[in-house]
Amino acid sequence: MTNLYKITEQHRELQKLADDEELPAEAIADTFQAIEGEFNDKAVSVVHVIKNMDSDVAAVEAEIKRLGERKKALSNRQESIREYLRSNMEASGITKIECPLFSITLAKGRDIAFIDDEEKLPDDLVSVSVVQKPDKNEILKRLKAGDNVPGARIEKSKSSLRIK
Repeated sequence: MTNLYKITEQHRELQKLADDEELPAEAIADTFQAIEGEFNDKAVSVVHVIKNMDSDVAAVEAEIKRLGERKKALSNRQESIREYLRSNMEASGITKIECPLFSITLAKGRDIAFIDDEEKLPDDLVSVSVVQKPDKNEILKRLKAGDNVPGARIEKSKSSLRIK
């Protein structure tokens, strides 16, 4: 079976030959029909491969989700055990433990600001951030209307493939 890119190449060459008036139109039409039939068969085969990959993609996504949940459970368990050790060291007054592989140190807590109600804070103690983002839909609308929008232009996106 011929590769899809070779069939495409043959189709392009035939389109060039179609302008030659010495070749009978019927022969060109028959050849176009044969090439297009072969192209269609090959395209269907390619889509079958894509569809078969759907189950692999779904299985990988499910495994990613399962492993993500497993990771979260392990992290939560790890943090729980760490908190268990911290609270027991604090309760018993032990601040340092040495062993050949590592040392464990209970550091004193540091001062932090805890916010009870952000609305009551003075303005000079609140940072405001502004996010600037172009409104691409409005820019496209204006460009299509013929308006000049400095710093923007209309461009065609890549064609898309829809398989239903």
